[in-house]
Amino acid sequence: MNIPFKVQLSVRLGQITDFCIVRFQDKKLQYPEPHWYVLIPTGSLSFLVTMITSQGAKRKEYYKRTSKPKAIGSLVGISNNEFSYLKKDSVVECNQTEYLSIQEIVHRVEEEKGIKIEKEQIPGYLKKEIVSAINNSPIVIPFVKKLAIAANPV
Repeated sequence: MNIPFKVQLSVRLGQITDFCIVRFQDKKLQYPEPHWYVLIPTGSLSFLVTMITSQGAKRKEYYKRTSKPKAIGSLVGISNNEFSYLKKDSVVECNQTEYLSIQEIVHRVEEEKGIKIEKEQIPGYLKKEIVSAINNSPIVIPFVKKLAIAANPV
């Protein structure tokens, strides 16, 4: 029996119980290449999803230009020495954290490119930094901040 990709992906995502890093091509983005994301399970078949980008300097400049310098503090550094699948040092862009159901994520994954779910554990200190950055972001809505703190109290 051939199980459809969306069903397989829903099951795989439903098995995630801790912070993890995934890579997929997001249909919502205008850039055709896959991106890395941090998924934070919220315990309700939904996740907080935040992108990892190697464009940290550009993100800092953007927040300086848009008069949101406090948002710079919500860019969490992540080293390619610690996560070998990252091509270079990057940042977790916690200001753009989204609350998405499994079905919303499934519909955004470009099926032809698939999804890669990394098995490597995210260290506790990094989880705390990410949650703190989401909580301290001047952009993230209060509901998402509460979910982040509930997922991993700071």
